Amino acid sequence: MTEPKKEAIEAMSECGLRQMESYSNMSTETSGDDCVGHTKIDHLNYYYKLKMKQIDGKDSQTLVNKLYDLQSIDHEFFFRVRLNDEGKVECLFWRDSMMREDYKIYGDVLVFYTTFRTNKYNLICAPFVGINNHWKNTMFACAFIGDETTESFVWVFETFLKAMGGKHPISIFTVKMQLLLLE
Repeated sequence: MTEPKKEAIEAMSECGLRQMESYSNMSTETSGDDCVGHTKIDHLNYYYKLKMKQIDGKDSQTLVNKLYDLQSIDHEFFFRVRLNDEGKVECLFWRDSMMREDYKIYGDVLVFYTTFRTNKYNLICAPFVGINNHWKNTMFACAFIGDETTESFVWVFETFLKAMGGKHPISIFTVKMQLLLLE
């Protein structure tokens, strides 16, 4: 993505345009999606990076303090926070002891999707979900990520495996319901 495009996105963001509104605007100005010069995913990822700049240290410290409080109550509580070069939260992952127990029992099939962006900082919610023996959803873990880059997904999945003692699911379904087999 070129610097002028980044500046245009920043200007539209400051004017209150949402991500897809700004992308549509750029698409209209350039006579179509193929002429924008970057993909919708690149556009959304850049927008999220702008939002990530807004998380201040006080909120981050409050969050980490809360996670440590939960860990003092539940000694099996697991969390990891990844910071960017400026010390701001880039990715956050957690699971409690019940989530781990559920995963041990029902974790053969995992559903992972990143469809929710409804929080103050516009972070992407990425829950790890399965189905229990009563055919009810059960959450195994949850993460918030700043963008949908390969690096972020690698970090989330490596952290998930660490949190679950290295136990791999047999199958993973993504939001598009594509089956991924782990070896």
